Amino acid sequence: MINVQIVYALPENPIIVDCTIDDNCTVKQAITQSNILFQHNLILDNHQIGIYGKPVVLTDTLQDGDRIEIYRPLINDPKEIRRKRSLAQQKKKRQANESR
Repeated sequence: MINVQIVYALPENPIIVDCTIDDNCTVKQAITQSNILFQHNLILDNHQIGIYGKPVVLTDTLQDGDRIEIYRPLINDPKEIRRKRSLAQQKKKRQANESR
């Protein structure tokens, strides 16, 4: 038996579940056994998974002490946010030049 931790980081309150699982357990098996999906109405296919910040696949086997992280989907694409900000700044500059 090994000990792992499953974490789903909500913006205000992270959910942390400590589990004792069988040796050679996969990431998916550990997440399923923790009941975190059912308790918080999560669909695993909608999330990326990592162990200590490094992406993993659901079939990877776990080691004692691993911290499985379920990442929330991005609400906005960072590239799109930067593009919109840049366009807004360009528009402000044009308006300032026209008012002179």
